[in-house]
Amino acid sequence: MHRGWLTRRGWIVTTLSLLALMVVPAPPVSANPVVEPVAADPSVVRADDGMYYMYTTADDWGDGKGMRNMSMFKSFDLMDWMYVGDVFPELPGWHPEGKLAWAPNVLESGGGYSLYYSLYDETNPCIGLAAAPGPTGPWTDLGRPVFCAQDVGIEGTIDPFVWDDGASKTMVVGNFRGIYAIPLDGEGAAPVGEPVQIADDRFEGPFIAFRNGYYHLFLSAGNCCNGGDTAYRVVVGRSRSLTGPYLDRKGQDLNEGGGALILAGSDPWAGPGHNTVVTDDAGNDWIVYHAIPRDDITLPSGAQRREGMIDRIVWADDWPDVGDGSPSSTRPQLPDTDLPVRVSLTADDSTTLPENGGTIAATMVVTAPEDQPYVGQVWASVTSPDGGISDPILGPIDVDLAPGEVYEEPISYTVPADAPNGTYDVYAFAGTFDTETVEFGALNGVKSGLQMTDVAKRVSPVVWRDGA
Repeated sequence: MHRGWLTRRGWIVTTLSLLALMVVPAPPVSANPVVEPVAADPSVVRADDGMYYMYTTADDWGDGKGMRNMSMFKSFDLMDWMYVGDVFPELPGWHPEGKLAWAPNVLESGGGYSLYYSLYDETNPCIGLAAAPGPTGPWTDLGRPVFCAQDVGIEGTIDPFVWDDGASKTMVVGNFRGIYAIPLDGEGAAPVGEPVQIADDRFEGPFIAFRNGYYHLFLSAGNCCNGGDTAYRVVVGRSRSLTGPYLDRKGQDLNEGGGALILAGSDPWAGPGHNTVVTDDAGNDWIVYHAIPRDDITLPSGAQRREGMIDRIVWADDWPDVGDGSPSSTRPQLPDTDLPVRVSLTADDSTTLPENGGTIAATMVVTAPEDQPYVGQVWASVTSPDGGISDPILGPIDVDLAPGEVYEEPISYTVPADAPNGTYDVYAFAGTFDTETVEFGALNGVKSGLQMTDVAKRVSPVVWRDGA
């Protein structure tokens, strides 16, 4: 469920929010989705600061703020994400008016970050590139395509994934016209070799993970965006070579109808796909992807709701498995992250408020790790739709917890009838007030109309300062 931005004193949180807090022993954070209301085609990278960063396709969240041109989120635990802005607040000069960026792929490169993206066109789709010194930018666009379909002689050149082995870069790309591996120059800014087809025209959204001598090619098949009827799903093949051949469990080539199914829709969720794979602090792998809630398919903007999801990958004989093969089926397993304390907010009731406002109550729960105490402060504040940030609505309160000890505190926040409609974020923080945040929990909601859900947010140690 999306979650907001933070900056020192004003944690510029921004996505869903509103709320309050009330008492209930908070269970472990286990509810999918992990990003709402939309996080299509996620790409996740872990930065030098220890945080995970997620980048998603351009979308209108339906919160009155219009299109966001590739949104950025950050998290310490892969479960709870904070919105930190958009890659392109303004269109790069070479982008046609109205053409927004899709399907980002981000990697650390040359001491900075490279972000490849799709710029769709029915006859000549292109791949773009932006670079930044840090994971949240500022992003400087290359000013031209890396290539377009007609430049490389293949169709369907969207959904880039770049493999960088330190000596060379190869882009894997394709959208139902075949999946191709294309060598890039040393800067990763232009093609320098002939495309090699590695999978047939049933697929899009390639991602490659390397494990025990095998390149594992994850692909999405089916229509991503046919609402509750979409048959989007994830299949896998593996190869000893980056350029294939990629075979499934039965030995069938993905260029010839093969593909081992690992993730498909369920009664609650339609169309899981376009994934990335990330690793937690214990070395466990997790698949991050989007899926459509069948009971809430369309955003208020009219766009399809593709929410951010996460599930555990278990490797057996060097093949990936995901629970029973459906979204959320690996719960209650959660990523293993090293946190000095856990903070969560659990709402007692709906976090959607009517036009005339109201109060939401919830409980802040602070839990020390089983093997160490936690000494610090806790507090809470609210961010409103107009960007205003409240003084603390709770605390700061000093806490001194023994290993495994739990501290609970009820919190409430009232939104008056004349307050702006839109999203509100309530955050509960742990750390040292106004200087260091080591963890936080969040509840998200909306005044007037939009359906939102509550979220618990947990983060590892980090110091927030102006401009962070």
